[in-house]
Amino acid sequence: AKRAKGSSSEHTMQMALAASFVTVFLATPFLGRKIAQDEEWRKKYVPSFYDYTLEKPANPWTRRELHEQLVELQRELHEKAIAGEFTPEKLDEMRRHFAGVDPANDPHGWGKLHPGVDDDEEIEDDD
Repeated sequence: AKRAKGSSSEHTMQMALAASFVTVFLATPFLGRKIAQDEEWRKKYVPSFYDYTLEKPANPWTRRELHEQLVELQRELHEKAIAGEFTPEKLDEMRRHFAGVDPANDPHGWGKLHPGVDDDEEIEDDD
């Protein structure tokens, strides 16, 4: 009888411990959300040495500035196309080597976009 009573209290302790772990596990997302979204609560209950909150940076561009940059890029590409920089031969060269790399002065092939493809092989397009 003494043995049964001891194992019963052990069983009760194990169940209490398991229930507390489950409760904490289920409460964690709610606590995390509260810490992340409620600044007053975070300042009150989270110690400053443990608070790794980052301030949201200001957007570097306005919509107008971003639009102006896109229009400028489109204009530059249009001018390059008119100047003949996108001929099939030049496009093939762009697909094979990084910009600014001279294929004649690249003995080890470090400037190639596709190092395993020989110069006479076709490069498959993704489109």
